[in-house]
Amino acid sequence: MKYNEQDLAKLHTMLYQILAEIDRVCKRHNIPYFIQGGSAIGAFYNKGVVPWDDDIDVGMTRENYNRFLEVAPTELGSDYFLEWFGTEPNTPFYFAKVKRNNTLFVEHIWRDMDIHHGVFVDIFPYDRIPDNKHLERLHRLRAKFWINCFMGKQIWLWSHCGKCEIDTPLPKSWISCAAIKTVCSLLSRSAIYNRMCRVLGAYNNCDTEYINIVRMPKDQIRRRYAENPVLMEFGGMMIPVPDNVEEYLRHHYPNLRPVLPVEEQINHAPYKLNFDTTK
Repeated sequence: MKYNEQDLAKLHTMLYQILAEIDRVCKRHNIPYFIQGGSAIGAFYNKGVVPWDDDIDVGMTRENYNRFLEVAPTELGSDYFLEWFGTEPNTPFYFAKVKRNNTLFVEHIWRDMDIHHGVFVDIFPYDRIPDNKHLERLHRLRAKFWINCFMGKQIWLWSHCGKCEIDTPLPKSWISCAAIKTVCSLLSRSAIYNRMCRVLGAYNNCDTEYINIVRMPKDQIRRRYAENPVLMEFGGMMIPVPDNVEEYLRHHYPNLRPVLPVEEQINHAPYKLNFDTTK
């Protein structure tokens, strides 16, 4: 589907409501967080969600992310659901989402999965990455492999070594698919999840300069900037962003600018959208 202006405005309002609930829980339990990616661009240029965008992305260091997973299931209001592997065993995601109950935001690729399909805000764990570029690359390759195993155990996304369960297979070589299939046949999903988390956090006890969503090479933030966020206006709230946010954004988005050509205004327009399924 494509958005009309009214639906996109309603979606932005609901995303701010979800973020406000995340912010409330984090403040109550002293859990630091920050908005990142396109959401940080929105704070930097627009004081809110980028006008054509349709999601909000939150980042937390691994320690704070784990604390949030512990407290959020009982602390979030009744209108909200925390989706991660511990609460939604069928989830294809290695990260968490806070979803609004009694809503639908059905992403096309996951439309046939038996999961909560509500409007959501993503919450990404950030882990330390080695300063040595060779070690960083190896760390990222290992992380991607175990994330693929975690996803592949639930839904097969590729054209080799199994029946692809999405419309368009994701690119992956036969050798990589065979390796993923072997792990999936030998280990339970819980064992794969635990191994994946150990790999992602392999350097969290090291004194590194950067933290990262490990599978995403450009999403690097200087650790001291993430650990000392500053407040910026975002959707009528004062929300944490990494200190020196422009440096982070220009590393992630070398062509950073306030307005993009229409053809570059990409969002996640859903297969199905409903703001109140009780009506």
